[in-house]
Amino acid sequence: HARGSTRRRRRRAMSAAKDSSSKSAASAAALASDGPSDAFKQFVELQTKYADATSQMKGLRDSVRMREHERTRAKLTNKEMEAVDESTRLFKPLGRSFVLESKETLVKGLEEASAAATTDIENAMARREYLMKQLSEAEMNLRELMQGNEALAKELQERGVV
Repeated sequence: HARGSTRRRRRRAMSAAKDSSSKSAASAAALASDGPSDAFKQFVELQTKYADATSQMKGLRDSVRMREHERTRAKLTNKEMEAVDESTRLFKPLGRSFVLESKETLVKGLEEASAAATTDIENAMARREYLMKQLSEAEMNLRELMQGNEALAKELQERGVV
């Protein structure tokens, strides 16, 4: 008896799956025959633009954080090297090995690294402002597009976007 009920459950599940797939296939066919509207295409384009700008912003934030860390490390190392006597042997890491360098050369290298990091951070901040403008513009355009456009809202719901 247990075996028969298991078979019945499987049959019901399979027929339910067929019904739902035929309904979704019919709605997908209706959407495919109509094709996306211009407003929908514009929505997808703006959404993509917004997502790209957000992604770039995150990468920029990570880059700035890394460069600030490098700059801080270079400044701290330089500060510690001020206390080191000129006659002390100093080594610079080079891959898996170390190379003997003069104190003057190491200090100069640290100052250059700190200056380069500062320049990169300033450039990143300028890029950040540009990306912020792009984000706000895309957000404003999305709001304008959605505001009062009930046909687009319905199409987005039918396509499962929102």
